[in-house]
Amino acid sequence: WPPTTTYGDNSSQGTTPLWSSESRGVIQSCWSEYSVLNYCIGQISGMCTDAEQLCQKQIVTLQEQYKWQPFPLNQMLFFAQQPDLHIRIEAFFSGVKTLLDLLVQLISTEKVVNVRIDGFHRDKDQYGGRVMNTLRGNAVKPKKELAASLQELIQKHKILWIDEVIHARDLLVHPEKGMHQLMFNLEILERNGALFCLKANPPEINSKPINEYAQETLRQITGFSSSFLALLHAVHPRSSDQ
Repeated sequence: WPPTTTYGDNSSQGTTPLWSSESRGVIQSCWSEYSVLNYCIGQISGMCTDAEQLCQKQIVTLQEQYKWQPFPLNQMLFFAQQPDLHIRIEAFFSGVKTLLDLLVQLISTEKVVNVRIDGFHRDKDQYGGRVMNTLRGNAVKPKKELAASLQELIQKHKILWIDEVIHARDLLVHPEKGMHQLMFNLEILERNGALFCLKANPPEINSKPINEYAQETLRQITGFSSSFLALLHAVHPRSSDQ
């Protein structure tokens, strides 16, 4: 990220605010949310790396059931639920949306527009549509060029990843016919009358394992946040009395 501390060095006055007084709390909240998101994604990755070990109890249960009464493997799918993973995946999607909500609040606290923005809310079927409409129609005259640049940046990242992630989050919160199974998919093989687990595959989002999906999303939101804050920060410097 670009500088996210609320104050910067100034040789003559000690410290100079990098952000307006209204923005400082939002910046601190953005950094806190980003840190939590980074931690959460690290935990998801660690759990996916140790998938077979985490699913050992379910694997043993399947092996015992098969020994007692064999069942047709080629007609079945085997899932292993891990509540800790499920919770972290939900936290991941929630954290991404919360960080977007916080970032766009800076548009109003930095007086780019003359109305309040309190989140990355949709307008009809467009994610972030209210923000886009506000930048288009409510920019203050001295910052119309900045508003246009922010709108272009948001639109670019909406296409790249934002719309997809929010849509995935919506399906998780409001599932349609069991979409997004947040469980490990066990690859089970029978050999000499006994079952073996070849691999425990992490749950997938848009055909990508959740650990890879989350890491890619972190890279995308880091790049977006850096560019977004850099655009806003470029309209400074601020005097020390702000």
